[in-house]
Amino acid sequence: MQARQFPANGVSRQAYQSGTVPIACSGWALHAPAPGHAALEQDVETDVAVIGAGLAGSSLALHLRELGIDVALIEARQPADGASGRNAGHVQPFLDKLQVLQSWPGGGQPFLEYFMQQRNIVYEICDRHGIDGDAHRGGMVEVAARPVAALQAKAREWAGRGYAVAEVGREELQRLLGSSRYGYGLHWREGGSVNPFMFTNGMVDVARKLGAQVYGDSPVLDCRREGARWRLATARGSVRAQRVVICTNAHAGNSFFPELGRTQYPLVACALATKPLPQSLLDGLNPARAALTQVPTGLYPMVVDGQRRLITATIPHAGREQEASVYFDYFLSYLHKTFPQTRALNIELESYWTGYTSSSSQVYHEDYAKIYEVADGVTALMNLGTWGNVMGPLLGRHLAQVMASERWQDLLLPLEKPQTVANPQWFGFKMRRILVPMARIVDRLSLA
Repeated sequence: MQARQFPANGVSRQAYQSGTVPIACSGWALHAPAPGHAALEQDVETDVAVIGAGLAGSSLALHLRELGIDVALIEARQPADGASGRNAGHVQPFLDKLQVLQSWPGGGQPFLEYFMQQRNIVYEICDRHGIDGDAHRGGMVEVAARPVAALQAKAREWAGRGYAVAEVGREELQRLLGSSRYGYGLHWREGGSVNPFMFTNGMVDVARKLGAQVYGDSPVLDCRREGARWRLATARGSVRAQRVVICTNAHAGNSFFPELGRTQYPLVACALATKPLPQSLLDGLNPARAALTQVPTGLYPMVVDGQRRLITATIPHAGREQEASVYFDYFLSYLHKTFPQTRALNIELESYWTGYTSSSSQVYHEDYAKIYEVADGVTALMNLGTWGNVMGPLLGRHLAQVMASERWQDLLLPLEKPQTVANPQWFGFKMRRILVPMARIVDRLSLA
């Protein structure tokens, strides 16, 4: 394979800074077939029009078709072009900061029970429909230098709910990860990793086989009511539907419902993949293929994918998003410190890309998804934050069930009106200029 260049040829600095580099830059897309859904070039009708073919929109379309509802799935580019093709690949089966749920219907208990029932939805969908999403049930490991009260409390909380989670020490972490760096951790025996690009496109393909209309390269230019239905206009076609669901997540800056873009705290992130590593190394480096994250810094969430690559994500310095070598050097330093067996190897960078998330809260782990009633007949499933690999398909399924039954009173999330957040850029400023630089110092000095 010819060596890839960084920044990629023809990709502007502004594209890296805004998190809009072509999806072909993503390591998740590199070894996967490129989708090629035709543009909408006619006037069509359907029951439900779904805007956005990411994890949430593709799941919604798939489950609507399973429930017998006609659906058209419309994507501005091609499926998984946004965060669904760029994220860190973790499949997290638990939730943090449950206090937020207390204001939800039933004090959040119905949602919590549904989440626990559906926590393996990624693997269940892949198994049931034969989707090759490189989905691996390797579990998750959260590591720390020493026991952390918050992790201890979390282990008690979720073990009490029937989860297979255990507090582990240095010896067990050495066995799981091949590293003696950490003295404490949580080992979640559920969850793991997935290639979100392949998984999302797999759901789109299943939805299409079940009868969904799927259109790529068709940005929606206008959405307005015509009589009892809604009409969505693209450059060369239109869709008339009884209901519209907007699943554009961070890409919410449309002209027809601009208020959705004001509900978010945006944050640019970057990710990278190494070139495939020797199996002999991986036999001793995270042999369990667990999804790994560090507490409290969380700087290098890491998975091992089916191509024998290490994939991680982090937050780039403001104004230096295009400097792939900076973040690869950070990662190599982490690898060499955590896994000394990597020091003698020539680990090379294969892919580097940026993207951006949209969160509903400035407080990390309180950024639960939102369901908005935008207008009569128009709903938005938005602001999935960093939890999209599970929350997207899970809430897509739930919303499909609610829509098919027409029992909106069964919605597990509050049905809200879009509310403009205060100081939306402060979250990104705080993360990129204060918290992440501090975390890098803590990591470099091995203070945590």
